[in-house]
Amino acid sequence: MAYQLTPWGYEVDGPLPPLVSAEDFEDATDGRWADDLRTITAVTAASAAIRNACGWHVGPSMRCRATIDVDGLTRSVWLPARNVTAIESVTVGGVATDDYEWSRIGEVRFPHPLQRGLQAVVIEYVAGTCPGDLAALVAGIAGRSLALRPGVTSESAGGVSVSVSAAIAASASAPFLTDAERTMLMPYKVVRAHAT
Repeated sequence: MAYQLTPWGYEVDGPLPPLVSAEDFEDATDGRWADDLRTITAVTAASAAIRNACGWHVGPSMRCRATIDVDGLTRSVWLPARNVTAIESVTVGGVATDDYEWSRIGEVRFPHPLQRGLQAVVIEYVAGTCPGDLAALVAGIAGRSLALRPGVTSESAGGVSVSVSAAIAASASAPFLTDAERTMLMPYKVVRAHAT
């Protein structure tokens, strides 16, 4: 496996694709931006904004590896994921174990307390999804970014005043999330990404 480190501190097996393909984006927007060269950038940036808000890659389903520090005596560690579909291996203190239970929201629980230590637990697992509502959200954010056109919206000569559209602050390469969109992402945010 060729694991790659993510911005959220764990590794995935391969590069992270956008949450939706360019074709799915075109379908979701009825081809409105079919010929716009910024489409891939907008979809990739919208995917990154969603992933950063959620604290993990969200989708697609991928093989992952988390190396977890244990700060004190605990029986549980939390993976940076919500939709965990499989645990492939667990190593505690460098020793493989199969004596644990796990939940789909990312908790891995052991029958006895773990010892404190940096990089004490390494877990390989499969997690991620991209349900239709999230795909629609990506398309909405990317579409909004593409619809915004940067540029001057008004000028004045006497006191030299220039107004610039909000599109400069929220372009296709750096989309923003509204409060409503952040609320929609609540079910996808990681519970915890550490030992408890």
